[in-house]
Amino acid sequence: MKLASFLIPVLFALLTVVSCSKSGSGSKPQIKIKSITSVVQPGENLDVQFTFNTNGGTLANGGFVAIRIRQNQIPPQNPISGDTVLTTIPEFSGVSKGEFEYTQPYNGYLHFDDHINDTLLFKFAVINTAGVSSDTITAQVVSISQ
Repeated sequence: MKLASFLIPVLFALLTVVSCSKSGSGSKPQIKIKSITSVVQPGENLDVQFTFNTNGGTLANGGFVAIRIRQNQIPPQNPISGDTVLTTIPEFSGVSKGEFEYTQPYNGYLHFDDHINDTLLFKFAVINTAGVSSDTITAQVVSISQ
């Protein structure tokens, strides 16, 4: 009886460890911000340079997510777009490491109101073709000038 009462918790713990282990095919892609425009003047663009590593997979035809978070006390009166951009990453040679750039123009997505400056935070993530997402990264504060 004592052996059975000892083996049941040990078997349960072993099954838990085995079922929670990850396979190599589901490894997360990683992105890092290499550079970002910290102040966007009228007529300029927000440019964000990323590096990526997919640990053997590819981001080609995967997804890219950018989330804008406004830091202003007074929200814009008539926003013309949502705060989340979800787009498909174009086909490329299928490399597992590299760089890419995200650009948004001043007029429209970044600038709504001619009377106040705006302060934004951006969060970014990528999703590979297997549906595995990277961790979400947060960029430094971006100021949009008048």
